[in-house]
Amino acid sequence: MPLLAALLLALFWGQAVSASRHWSQTSDELPHLTAGYAYDRFGDYRMHFENGNLPQRVQGLAPLALGARFPMDEARWRVSDYWQLGWDFLYGLNNPTDRMLLGARALNALFGVGLGAFVFCVARRWYGDTSGLVALGFYVFYPDFLAHSALATSDMAIALCLTLAAWCFWRHLERRDVGSGALAGLCSGLALVAKFNGLLIAPIYALLIAIDGLLRAGPGGRSARIGRNLVLGLGQAAAAGLVVWAFYSFRYAARAPDAPPLDRFAWSWEQMIQLAGAKGSLLVFAAHWHLLPQAWLYGLANVLAGEAARPAFFAGEYSLHGWWQFFPTLFFVKTPVGMLAALVLAFAAGWIRLRAAAPGTTRTAFLRAAPLVVLALVVAVAALTSHLNIGHRHILAFYPPLFIALGGLAALGRRWQQTTLALLVATAVESVAARPDYLAFFNVASGGPGRAYRLVVDSSLDWGQALPALHDWLGQHRQAGEPVYLSYFGSAWPPHYGVNPTHFLPDTNIARPPVATQAYGPGLYCISATSLAEVYSKYCGPWRPEWEKLYRNAPRDSDAFDRLRFARLCKYLQRRPPDANAGHAILIFRLDAAALQAALDGPVNGG
Repeated sequence: MPLLAALLLALFWGQAVSASRHWSQTSDELPHLTAGYAYDRFGDYRMHFENGNLPQRVQGLAPLALGARFPMDEARWRVSDYWQLGWDFLYGLNNPTDRMLLGARALNALFGVGLGAFVFCVARRWYGDTSGLVALGFYVFYPDFLAHSALATSDMAIALCLTLAAWCFWRHLERRDVGSGALAGLCSGLALVAKFNGLLIAPIYALLIAIDGLLRAGPGGRSARIGRNLVLGLGQAAAAGLVVWAFYSFRYAARAPDAPPLDRFAWSWEQMIQLAGAKGSLLVFAAHWHLLPQAWLYGLANVLAGEAARPAFFAGEYSLHGWWQFFPTLFFVKTPVGMLAALVLAFAAGWIRLRAAAPGTTRTAFLRAAPLVVLALVVAVAALTSHLNIGHRHILAFYPPLFIALGGLAALGRRWQQTTLALLVATAVESVAARPDYLAFFNVASGGPGRAYRLVVDSSLDWGQALPALHDWLGQHRQAGEPVYLSYFGSAWPPHYGVNPTHFLPDTNIARPPVATQAYGPGLYCISATSLAEVYSKYCGPWRPEWEKLYRNAPRDSDAFDRLRFARLCKYLQRRPPDANAGHAILIFRLDAAALQAALDGPVNGG
């Protein structure tokens, strides 16, 4: 059975990495590779401090091993301009960009392999060999895990580290020895340097401390055990802090002694602290007394500021503070139908067994599963109350307990096992059919990814990954001499992937010189789903009379007119289906003169 599990994990790694060869560099991968290389080579932590030191260090090993050159423009180093430095790093210095990116993705996929191994080992330990393989099978074919394992970002790292931290701390509360404490402390620290939602270990540990004290101690010793548990928790905090310091070279300052001077960070400390609200005062205190490294504190301040108010799009609506329905909806539309059906069966079977259980067995079962139950509960509550509604990837840590529960179905008897295997096959078929567009996966019950842009955008659908698909589509369908207008949401350089538009439209996020305003003419308008939704534009939402007035009166050669014209075009295109799409992420409209006239001069949303 371990050999079969190893083969399944190898299949998972191979599926993920090979599919990623069909994707362009996604938005967050540019700063990840840039910062990771700077961390590994220079020991300097001023860049992209908000997104996980651990995964960036791992990903930075790829360009380091390939001998990549790094831009040493002191002016940009001084202000931590990692976006422009990153663009130069990937596209301006003749570095082996594709090999660097593929290597970083292959290394990151090892986090996914590690989480899959955990799912197999726990399901096998609880339910037996077949159950371990079934649980792992559902994991191996889950599209979003395949997608984010093979992206040089931090979401798989935090899913793995948060899961391991909850599991190991619960074992430490049970065994109360030095070895289990050291392992739990290591995992706690790794969660804190994997991504800043690793701080969810605080409520997870608090609940586990209480559960252990209430259920593992006699009625007269509960308070004493909880007290001792709190001491163990403080020990974990100290150990985690030590791990954090180790990842920042046991140095408070983000700037390395031999690196260029640092005048300021990319984001203002004062502004981030103000947006962070009451939590900001704690960060000021920690920074004053150097309780944790400067870059880690700045990163946390940045994350808290972003969570306080972040533009988001959901089902035609726009908000700075999110919707409680966002993540539940994504759970149901981005989980394969076979797995959803298996989950219904698993919870039904669990309820039946719970009602028929002998006295005392329920308590034993709960104590065994407590860390995974608490993990899923805390992640779910955090998601429901989050203001950061930009990607399904933020709840990946919710899934490992579910995969393990699905493994349990195979231990209930032959008929249950046969049904579960049939649903696993259905899950695999739906997953394979989506290849290589795992990031844009939406299940067949939701209508698939074709119309998903009307529901969500950003990293749930369009993260800048579809330039190769656009290149292929244009090669097959572009008419001779037909102009191509591109608005691309991402940080990759389109010409690197063979996409050379006639004109760049506004809201293209790539680091590039300003492009002079051009007249719109008939041709192909290729617009990323996130750009079309205008979620990050000040002109998001229904077209307003005041915007129409500005549009009519703005000088035709001004940037203001260019952006208003593009916003008006988007309002028109939002009401008609695209003629085609590239990777389900870049929407393609073939517009003639009449359509452009209607878009730029006709009524738009009553405007």
